[in-house]
Amino acid sequence: MRNLLLLIIIAVAGFVLVAMYVAPTQPGLRTWYLQNACVHLDKVSPQICAPAREAEGAQRT
Repeated sequence: MRNLLLLIIIAVAGFVLVAMYVAPTQPGLRTWYLQNACVHLDKVSPQICAPAREAEGAQRT
């Protein structure tokens, strides 16, 4: 049971780290995170998706 809980915590942390550091540099992944994941991640902290939003805004101009 403890291993399962640890696995879930690591998966969530990886999901958040990908949103913050990898997604802003990958257009397809960034679009997916902005459309699907950021709706839920913003409830935790709006700063998680801020890099992806900044990269999306910079690319459009």
